[in-house]
Amino acid sequence: MDPCQKVSGTFRATGERYGFSDVNASFHPFKEFKTVWERSGAQVEFKVTDYLEGADPSVLGDFAECLFTRIKQRRREAYSDRLRAWLRSDEFVGRNRPLYLERSRNLTLSPIGEAYDLLSLADSLRTKGLIHDGHEAFLSWTDRPNRSRMGYCSTLMRVAAISSALDDEKVPGFVAEYVLYHELLHLELGARSLRSYHDAAFRVAERRYPQWRDAERWLKRVATS
Repeated sequence: MDPCQKVSGTFRATGERYGFSDVNASFHPFKEFKTVWERSGAQVEFKVTDYLEGADPSVLGDFAECLFTRIKQRRREAYSDRLRAWLRSDEFVGRNRPLYLERSRNLTLSPIGEAYDLLSLADSLRTKGLIHDGHEAFLSWTDRPNRSRMGYCSTLMRVAAISSALDDEKVPGFVAEYVLYHELLHLELGARSLRSYHDAAFRVAERRYPQWRDAERWLKRVATS
């Protein structure tokens, strides 16, 4: 079935059960995993993340179900177990991560920097027992030295990016390692929730890094340099 017909038919059938008589849906190439909609009475139009193009109709139906539940009940959507399993699958990542990286125009797409190698730093974190997974993560430096955001990650795509502002011999290696630990910790903990949180449990885990205080001081210096 054509992807456009699949998504429009699935959302239309689901919408009818929720009292919507006019439903349109199409896939849209958002960089992040998101869906937006416009509603007017019994009419609603969706732009659905195209990262779901490869999903089975049952999974796409579950996604439509949770969105209509959110619209009608005005609460955050709750993903079904089947949808969560698909989003956590190697098949989902293998299909969509290359597309996500193509849309991430601020990355070098390489873990090897001028001063530091992110793969070596990740191995160091594993040796220290700070992380246990992360082998499947895609690590990259940013192509510009962002000083306001030293790192970020996508738990869905299993990607961690570190600012090239830290890829400098004048900055101790443990600073970049600490930021990488922060992002890989998100990937480990976020694999269960599919989202990244800075909650109390995360902060406790983050403080397991032996030099976290010194690293935080260095990050402030780099941010203002």
